[in-house]
Amino acid sequence: MPVLASSMTATGVFWACFSLASAILNCAGFYLPFWLQGALFNSTEVSFGSFRRCSYPQMKEDGEVEMVRECGRYTTFQDIPSISWQITTVTVGVGAATSLLVAFTALAACCVTDVVTKRTARALGLVQVITAIMIIVGGAIYPNGWGTREVQEVCGGISDSYYLGACQLSWSFYLMGAGVTTLFLCAVLSLGASRIKPHSYRI
Repeated sequence: MPVLASSMTATGVFWACFSLASAILNCAGFYLPFWLQGALFNSTEVSFGSFRRCSYPQMKEDGEVEMVRECGRYTTFQDIPSISWQITTVTVGVGAATSLLVAFTALAACCVTDVVTKRTARALGLVQVITAIMIIVGGAIYPNGWGTREVQEVCGGISDSYYLGACQLSWSFYLMGAGVTTLFLCAVLSLGASRIKPHSYRI
């Protein structure tokens, strides 16, 4: 049976697979605007992410307000309705992108020899821990923006910082939580990911 040109152990293969799964969960959770869910006007379902929103009111030419039932991002970074959400967008976005970069590196190490040594595997595991902390910090800051007018309109007019009012957390927020949990598992798996010690090169 042919052997792959890889320095990864069986644990390392699991590390690569879980790293990819975590990256997908984090990126999907970050991009999909279903973190916070409420209702506006005639029970029209409205949901928010940190930089995107689904269903929003729009003024027509005759002065009437209509609901646009589609998802989209805010036009500019400054249009994001809360500084807290702007910070969340940066920290979670960087964290999600970093988790994807680590996952691609781990996957490459499954097919190419010497891409990852024991030391670099542990360093990448540390990066995954830092990435998880960044996403957690972003998620913890996010509720500070629930007191903005835009959120209060869909949360019964009673939402405030760290108080949901009539709204509820939605599924993509939990999706990202699952991705963070998997990142910590990946950091543990990285400790036994490679069989090659630093500076032990083949000739």
